[in-house]
Amino acid sequence: CWPKKPADKQVVIKYLSEKFVSNKLYSEKEVNEIIRKFHSFNDIPLLRRELISRKFLYRKDDGSEYWKS
Repeated sequence: CWPKKPADKQVVIKYLSEKFVSNKLYSEKEVNEIIRKFHSFNDIPLLRRELISRKFLYRKDDGSEYWKS
C-alpha cells in the first residue's frame, strides 16, 4: 500500500525513478509498464504523477513524451 509518511513515499518514488534511463524518451504506455513491473500498489496514475511532481520524470504538456533528465 501507499505509505503515509512523506519520507517513505520519497523512497518509493526514488526507487521507481531508478528504473528509467536518463535522456531516453518514453511514451505514457511505456512509463506505465515500467511502474507496473516494479510496484505492488495498484494506482499507476498516482505513481506516475508522483514521479513528475517530485521531478524524477518530466513530460510534455500533452503527455505524449516522458523523460528522466
